[in-house]
Amino acid sequence: MAYLSNWLLLANAQSHPKLTLKTEMDKMKSSTKPNQNLRIWHVGNWCAHWGNEFRESAFRSSIKDFEVLNYARFLIRALEKIPGAEVSSIPSWELYRMSPEQFAEKLAWATTIIFGDVETQSLHLNPSFFANQFASQSVTFPDRFDILKTWIKNGGHFHMNGGWFSFGGHQGYGRWARSSWQKDTKEVVLPVECLEGDDLIESTAAFEVRTAAKKHPAVQGLDWSSVPPILGFNETRPSPGGKVIVQIRHGNNWYPLLAERRMGRGRTTAWTTSASPHWGLNFMKWKQYDQFWDQLFSPSAGGKQ
Repeated sequence: MAYLSNWLLLANAQSHPKLTLKTEMDKMKSSTKPNQNLRIWHVGNWCAHWGNEFRESAFRSSIKDFEVLNYARFLIRALEKIPGAEVSSIPSWELYRMSPEQFAEKLAWATTIIFGDVETQSLHLNPSFFANQFASQSVTFPDRFDILKTWIKNGGHFHMNGGWFSFGGHQGYGRWARSSWQKDTKEVVLPVECLEGDDLIESTAAFEVRTAAKKHPAVQGLDWSSVPPILGFNETRPSPGGKVIVQIRHGNNWYPLLAERRMGRGRTTAWTTSASPHWGLNFMKWKQYDQFWDQLFSPSAGGKQ
């Protein structure tokens, strides 16, 4: 699937998040640093946008313009500033198309995995299930949730950012509550409990935030009173065995905003709002935005080295 990421990975766009193949190839070369000990695989927060439809007769219409947007480009830039970090970012549709061999290769490379706006179907489904159905007696893949769980136990750091297809998601489309990581298991993986239905809580104003674990390495030295307005988040519940580090308020209730769970030699973390537009439109302008991600993913905070 490298053909897609090689020309679709977007960055370096101040006015508009569109780049050429040459720009992307230059970007990939410049982001590779020697002596890497933090290899971050970022999945999601991409969007393919078909332009406006023009109908000029009763029989014909045309769609003009096409663009691929990477809403996570500000997060990617922040991650690339972490000393010794190497970052790879792909759309969720590339994850959907990955063969078991390609998936295993990515896990062997990564020390940290970040999902943002990635529904569970991107892991449950593959084009092989819809083509050449009679080429073999049966078509199955190793369960990617089980593979990821083993990867975490062996020292990996899995992180999920919030969004319309994260956690429970818009109208329940995220479906993480119904995955084997939470449903019908005693070995829960995520540090928060996801809802099975719609979990979006949004505002055009802001939500109050506060720290619940001030001594945690991920939040030390950060001034949470200066956090710009957050415009939405996924409603989750504290999970037994998980640790809530930062909370966000809606009405009379406080919900997890940042949480962590230790699992074997690894850990999982959850940031229940977005690192990018639209929920994170203001947050990504925070003066300590880069510092926050550095501290969260730094090996000294508990990540795999």
